[in-house]
Amino acid sequence: MHEVRVSAPHGHSERVVGMALLVGISEATVYDVFVHGPDVPKHVISVETSTPRAKKFIDALFSADWFDPKHYSITTRELRSIFSSERVVDITRPMIEPGIDVLEDLWQLSHLTASYAARAAGAAILLAYGMFRNSAIAIVVAALFLPFLSNVLAISFGLWTGDRKLASQGTKALAFSTVVSIAAGAIVAWVHGGQIGFTEFQRPIVAFVISSAIGIAAGLASADDAGRRYLIGVAAAVQYAVFPVWFGTCIVLGFPAGSVIFERLAAFAVNIVTIAGTAALVYAIAGMRREEVARFRSKIGGTYNG
Repeated sequence: MHEVRVSAPHGHSERVVGMALLVGISEATVYDVFVHGPDVPKHVISVETSTPRAKKFIDALFSADWFDPKHYSITTRELRSIFSSERVVDITRPMIEPGIDVLEDLWQLSHLTASYAARAAGAAILLAYGMFRNSAIAIVVAALFLPFLSNVLAISFGLWTGDRKLASQGTKALAFSTVVSIAAGAIVAWVHGGQIGFTEFQRPIVAFVISSAIGIAAGLASADDAGRRYLIGVAAAVQYAVFPVWFGTCIVLGFPAGSVIFERLAAFAVNIVTIAGTAALVYAIAGMRREEVARFRSKIGGTYNG
C-alpha cells in the first residue's frame, strides 16, 4: 500500500485529481500549502491506495504532456494499513512497485559513503572470522550487513531499464565491496593464522542453480511490497562474499592448486552474472517496464544526469 503526494502549481490540481480517478483510485485529498524559498502557494494532492494503483497513477503522470518536474513533484511512501470503504483484498495487493521507487531505492543503497564502507568492512571481517572458525552464526550475522545483493540488483535494474548511470554506480559499489572483502580476508588471516575452517564452496554448476533461485526471489522482492528482502540478502551475500574473503586469506596463507583457484573464481563470476540476469528477467516478466524509468529520466532531464 502506498501514499502518493503530488505538489502542483496553485489552481492546477484538477488535472492531477482527474488522473488519479481515471486509473481507479476512489478519492484524492487536495489541500493548500505555501512553499518557502520560491515563496509561492501550491496545492498538494494526496492519494492512499494499493501498490499497483499507485504505480498506474505515477506512470500516468509521467506520460502526461503537461507534467513538468519544474512545477510538479512526487513523493511516495509505504503504508502499514488503510482503513476505508475499499475492499481489503484489493487495497493490500503488493505488486508491482512503482518504477521510481525501485530506481531510487537501488540508487540509495549503492552510494559509496563512509557508512557504506564501515558496514562493508565490518561485515567482511566478521565473515572472514566466521569462515576461519567455521561458525554458522558469525557467517549469517555478517551476511545481514554485507551489501553485495543491492549492488548486483542496481546493475541488473540499470541494464534492464537502459539506465547506464545506475548500472555504473552498482558496478563501482560491487567492485568496492569485493576489494574490501579481499582485504578483510587477508587481515583476518594475518591476525588469526592457521587454516580456514569453511569448506562449503559450491562448484560453478551448483552456484548457477542456487543463484538462479536467489535472483528470482530478489527480483520479485525488490518489486513487491511484501518481499522479505533482508532474508534474500543474507543468502546472496554468502553466495558472493565467501569467494573474495577466501581469496584474501590465500594472499597471506598461500594459494591452492590452480584448478581450485579457477573453479572458485568461476563460481564467483557465475553468481554475479546469474543473479543479475535472472533478476532482470523477473523485472521483465513481472511487468516492470523499462519505458517507465525512461519516461522518468526524460521528464527530469538534467536534474537526473547532473
